[in-house]
Amino acid sequence: MRKDYDLVGSYDNQRVSTINVERTVNLFEYLDPNGKRPKVLLSTAGLVDAELDFGAETSGARASFVFNNAIYQVYGDSVYRTTGSTDNLSTTLIGTLTTTTGYVGVDANTYQVIFVDGVQGWIWDINASTFEEITDTGFPAKPIDVCYLDGFFLVANGDTNTFQLSLINQGMVWSAGTGTLTADSTTEILTLSVSNENFATGVPITISTTGVIPVPLVAGTTYYAIRVGAATLNPGTIKLATTYANAIAGTAIDITANGAPTNTILVSGQLQLGSITSHPGTIVGCRTLHRRIFLFSQNFCEVWENAGLGTTLPFRRNNSLLMEVGTPALGSIMVGFDRMFFLAQDKDGLAGVVEVKGTESIPASTRALDYQLAQYAADPNTGVADARGILIKENGIIFYRLNFTLANHTFVLNVTMSTQEAIRWHEEEVLNGDRHPAQTHAYFDGVNYYGSYNSAKFYVVDDQVPTNDNEPIRRMRIGRQMSPDGYNRLRIDRFQVDLLQGALAVDEIIDIDLLAEDEEVITTESSIDIILDQYAITSGGQPTVFLSISKDGGQTYGNYLHATMGRIGERTHRTVWRKLGTTPRGQGFIPKIEFFNEIPFVVLGAAWDFEVLPE
Repeated sequence: MRKDYDLVGSYDNQRVSTINVERTVNLFEYLDPNGKRPKVLLSTAGLVDAELDFGAETSGARASFVFNNAIYQVYGDSVYRTTGSTDNLSTTLIGTLTTTTGYVGVDANTYQVIFVDGVQGWIWDINASTFEEITDTGFPAKPIDVCYLDGFFLVANGDTNTFQLSLINQGMVWSAGTGTLTADSTTEILTLSVSNENFATGVPITISTTGVIPVPLVAGTTYYAIRVGAATLNPGTIKLATTYANAIAGTAIDITANGAPTNTILVSGQLQLGSITSHPGTIVGCRTLHRRIFLFSQNFCEVWENAGLGTTLPFRRNNSLLMEVGTPALGSIMVGFDRMFFLAQDKDGLAGVVEVKGTESIPASTRALDYQLAQYAADPNTGVADARGILIKENGIIFYRLNFTLANHTFVLNVTMSTQEAIRWHEEEVLNGDRHPAQTHAYFDGVNYYGSYNSAKFYVVDDQVPTNDNEPIRRMRIGRQMSPDGYNRLRIDRFQVDLLQGALAVDEIIDIDLLAEDEEVITTESSIDIILDQYAITSGGQPTVFLSISKDGGQTYGNYLHATMGRIGERTHRTVWRKLGTTPRGQGFIPKIEFFNEIPFVVLGAAWDFEVLPE
């Protein structure tokens, strides 16, 4: 009997292997109802080191953010600014944080990029080219995340249920610093009765008086501070400028007369504090989507909007838009392409991955994936708090990547090809089975880039590159179990996989051949050792596909059987295995195909010849 075998599929590795053990590694489903087959498997993209110079930094990426023709990246405690164009990028160290690991939130207004790491906040001013710590005494004590809406930075204050807004269009101001001053017309310096903390350079201030104001200052007029000395200096010392541009340029007002007490200085800001109170819990993250602020706790998410009301907080909660799920993993929340994804949970347990459409949370994970995530959550050595998400669009296809460092695994949702009835996930990994390197993402100058989770490397994402930074990529697909009605035995006479054939030049071919049973290490011409049981990569020959078969419900697999893909131009070559034996009564046939060569690997389908044997 000859039939099509439905080899193409996605991740559906159930809790019991005999139910289903389908896995797709470094391949993803592509659908075209008018194609040779309506669905095929395509190879995932490879990585090329962009060779940026991160100096002595060796730690992995914590954040990437693209703004104003530059990429802002955090590796370890170092903050870098990358500029240029494709193939001509250069990187500059612009500042350092006080922490070396963990999530870093980044956002921007029109001229400031803000960084928060759970301990402190910093501002990169693109006009002044300065990187300064936010020293405002009203800044949240534990700034764990940040987002932006309508001119305001919003920072979530960890271990509390509160958040705060900055002064509009000014990320250095979070409260209303005030004090008295004395002027020195010789130096133009104003000496304050308080410290410099609330009077960073560029901060708008006003002066009032019950005495005589220093000349030529005018009471009630907005001026801009030029901080003189450290932020901790007490009493503080500043100068004043007529404009923000003059302040960052250091162009101070010429004070011609000292005035007389009492003169009062006031930062043009106020404490804008809000709290999430729908259910008990602390705030764990914030994001902006569709001009709404989503404020996450562990088990719920409030939706706030800019209502333009009130004198201390213009944002108001929309009481009709509460989402009854929160997140255990701040880094999993990703917004892009007019949608949002995150790893969800509520008070009753982990809820899997969800997608937000409008303000409705829709499940985006499968039962098989939910089971695996539950195992991570239950394991005290892994958990799911370190989950990091990436939203990326590659050649018109949107993917949501979910990385787990402690659990050492990467799952990827094919957003574009998924429906509610068929949610398509696959896995991505490096050659030894570890998680994929990608931790952060940047789209810049028409190119996608990934920051590495465990090294100071920045990668170009390229679907025309068949390696991960020159390391071969293992493409693997485990098909679904085929078992006949009545659980009779099967004899498999022939198994054929329809592949993209004849795509490689002869001098580029690396073949994989059978060696002695005790051989374990195989080496390519690029000196990469691959552990693959009894097989070795040797030069010369044809690209080889390996087939191994499980006849016990996916619990174990037999010896590797290999078939070739054909030399260049051999478009009619067929990848076939014959005389594959019989399955025991009550068991099924599960094929696993693997491929290591550095050429395109496209699975178009499969077919098999088999006989259902009598008792």
